[in-house]
Amino acid sequence: MLHKNDIPAVAELFATDPEREGDFRLRQSGWALDYSRIPITREHLDALRALTESSDLAAAISRLFAGDAVNTSECQPALHMALRAGEGGGFDDCVDMPALIAQRERFLDLASGLHAGSSGLTDLLHIGIGGSDLGPRLVADALNADDSAIRVHWLSTLDGRRFERLCRELDPATTGMVMASKSFSTEETMTQATAARQWMGHGWAERSWAATANADRAIEFGVPADHVLEFPSFVGGRYSLWSSVGVSAAARIGPERFGRLLSGAERADREFRSAGGGDHMAEIVALLMHYLRRDLDLNTLGIVSYEPRLALLAEHLQQLVMESLGKGVRLDNVPVDAPTAPLIYGGRGTDLQHSIFQALHQGIDTHPLLLVGSRRDRHAYPDWHQAQLAHLLAQARAFANGRSDGESYQNMPGNRPVATLIVDELDSDNLGWLLATLEHAVYTLSVLWGINAFDQWGVEEGKRLAAEIRARLQRG
Repeated sequence: MLHKNDIPAVAELFATDPEREGDFRLRQSGWALDYSRIPITREHLDALRALTESSDLAAAISRLFAGDAVNTSECQPALHMALRAGEGGGFDDCVDMPALIAQRERFLDLASGLHAGSSGLTDLLHIGIGGSDLGPRLVADALNADDSAIRVHWLSTLDGRRFERLCRELDPATTGMVMASKSFSTEETMTQATAARQWMGHGWAERSWAATANADRAIEFGVPADHVLEFPSFVGGRYSLWSSVGVSAAARIGPERFGRLLSGAERADREFRSAGGGDHMAEIVALLMHYLRRDLDLNTLGIVSYEPRLALLAEHLQQLVMESLGKGVRLDNVPVDAPTAPLIYGGRGTDLQHSIFQALHQGIDTHPLLLVGSRRDRHAYPDWHQAQLAHLLAQARAFANGRSDGESYQNMPGNRPVATLIVDELDSDNLGWLLATLEHAVYTLSVLWGINAFDQWGVEEGKRLAAEIRARLQRG
């Protein structure tokens, strides 16, 4: 861990290294990652790269893609990558790929009918929480072209007022329901599904589908067997976007765009797998997060989107990073002796400039940032998009350089770690590539730190206690 006084000054790094701006930048799949404003030297970056070799990252990647039980506490593989692969994609030895592809085609066929309007439905309740909500909602928001015949209403937390409002606004006869739950026992999901079933009335089952790994429970609830959209039990919640849980997003954006999302993610898988721990964006992101969390002891990471369509990226990464890396025990059951997950926060860039950026610029605490944007977008107000990009670049400069030529109350210390991630133009393919690459960055960190990225026992304990307390409350 570096002492505060030993953290290099970004201004000095630029002054002494004229090649820094070009060398501390990586471009892949239309995305440009500029990490030159992270206060890290070439020597330290080389040392971090050596860490991937000593951790045998290449072998860990091979085990992941080979279907080994990398989720050791639950004796499960983590083969969510197979959900976006085709036959011959490298998973035929460990997964029943024809069955997996058939599952994919079933939910995309359903999405096609919903998107085109041939189902006769105008609205769809998507009921799910955590990974059964965050990833699909992000994709639907980012890639929505307003060309779908169906509107999707996302129901996650138990919000009785919102549910009442939807019941007043929607017609139950033309409203469908997707219940997304791996176990088909998640309290928030099943409570709302039960209420929706009653509100939808006669024929509710013919307008409802279950995205789950537990078909028996879905059928017991009343879902027809041919309306159960199964996915494998090895798919963790935060990776379930790629499964039938994504059916509502596919209905909103269209199966063609969803298919390109899967293709982009599959390409990221192939690159990461063949790189074997090489100079891939997933590895660079992981090393930078390691440096910020462990070497600089900075316990937060802001994901700030100046591309409005990615406003929900921070929420998605909150779960992906913190649920995967928030562990206190290593794979060998020895307590971890260094920090793990940073606290992820964020939202829309210019909104946050008017709320939290004052503290980030002039407060005494340091909070690293990743600023995300796009160079262009196809809408009727290109000058608005230029304003977003200008703000992104200006904030990156301000956080790194600070200010020292004004009054004391105007000055800013600068040297705040900030990186930028900018895409040429956001589309289905490069969004899929980014989301899969960030998944691989989290896996890389888990390998470096020797922890299990795929279990979530802290979440399960809270559920257990809540059930006990609720029973007491019901008894008065």
